Amino acid sequence: MDDIIKLLQQLIESSPRPKGGIASSQEGVEFLGKALTKEQRGNLMIVNSRLTDASRFKPFSIQTVGRDKRYRYMFEYEQDLAGEFNKTINFLKDNPDIRLSQTQKDNIIYNLGVYRRVSAEKNKLEKGIISEGKKPEEVYAAQVDQTPAEELTFKGALEKLLKTNEKIQEAAKKLKEGDEIKKFDDKNKIRLKRLYDGPGYSRAGSDVYRGYGSFFLTKLHDKGIIKLDDKIYNNLKEGKHHHGGANFFAPDPIRIWRKHFGDEVFEKLDNFDPDNEDIFQWLERNNIQPIRKDGPKDALEYMTPTEIQQNLSDELEAFTAYKNPNAEASRDYMFIDNPKIRMDRIVYHGENINRFEKALQVLDPDGYREYIRTKPKFDSMILPFKELNAEGGIVGLHVWSYN
Repeated sequence: MDDIIKLLQQLIESSPRPKGGIASSQEGVEFLGKALTKEQRGNLMIVNSRLTDASRFKPFSIQTVGRDKRYRYMFEYEQDLAGEFNKTINFLKDNPDIRLSQTQKDNIIYNLGVYRRVSAEKNKLEKGIISEGKKPEEVYAAQVDQTPAEELTFKGALEKLLKTNEKIQEAAKKLKEGDEIKKFDDKNKIRLKRLYDGPGYSRAGSDVYRGYGSFFLTKLHDKGIIKLDDKIYNNLKEGKHHHGGANFFAPDPIRIWRKHFGDEVFEKLDNFDPDNEDIFQWLERNNIQPIRKDGPKDALEYMTPTEIQQNLSDELEAFTAYKNPNAEASRDYMFIDNPKIRMDRIVYHGENINRFEKALQVLDPDGYREYIRTKPKFDSMILPFKELNAEGGIVGLHVWSYN
């Protein structure tokens, strides 16, 4: 880590140099450098934004998630940061003609501090694990295995999908069923496109839109340009959209942009220059007005009907598997042979389905009626209904019935 920090500090402190043979000429000495393009800013996370410090993030505290899960969070965050810093170093080495703004340099220095603190916390947790006679890699692997894909972030879910893909590819080599692999790949590409619907996710600046939203959407609320529900406002301000299961209580900022300003806002966000204008000047310059001022209370209503429908499909698939543990398609699900955990998963997925159904009924009544007409049938059973919000807590009983 020290080598990364030292090298990056040298790169950001050096003056920009032109590429080619004029570097040592007077023209080269007077060279001012090129600013990063929009695409380059979007690809360099640690240059373009200040990252959440996972080591100081209260929802990741030992008191909240336990030591082993906190270790998993610190380990993964450190790996992600190392990858981002190495990517930035390689980019700056390959592009000596780039001139970073002071804000971009400040972002890098800030994120270096985050990297140091996360690494130190991970190392401290590792020492505690080792002192108990355990292996950190085994603790980490157990934590990953115990985390359902639907509770992961988009990146985590994608990684889990790719690991599943690798397993299927290995099986296909034995069976020589290459066509099945292609079908799997195509199916899951479509699935991910439906889970993350529209240009806010498909455009190159997706990470930038999320970063802008994390910082600027609350300012738009404070100025009265949009009005967020109090819980959604507070969760956005505290960065809770990074949590697993955040769909239920902290919408992705990309979805908040989309709900209040429409899909057209993302192309206009590409011309936002935060180094030289504030968010309100950008709104005025682009003549941007919200298409909807008041936001919904239910975080799920920031999704599109397409996203809701795909989430329902995923939840129903998992619910079906845990309801029918002996079915061949259910055998790959975690803890499928453990009755207690299986019942917990049935309750969990049943509650999620209930929430998604209510949101779909609000967003797309016609789509909801078609969904009700075609959804699978299950035996009736009584399940506790837990309100899935930031605080949690059982609020009553829900009769779960598919008749």
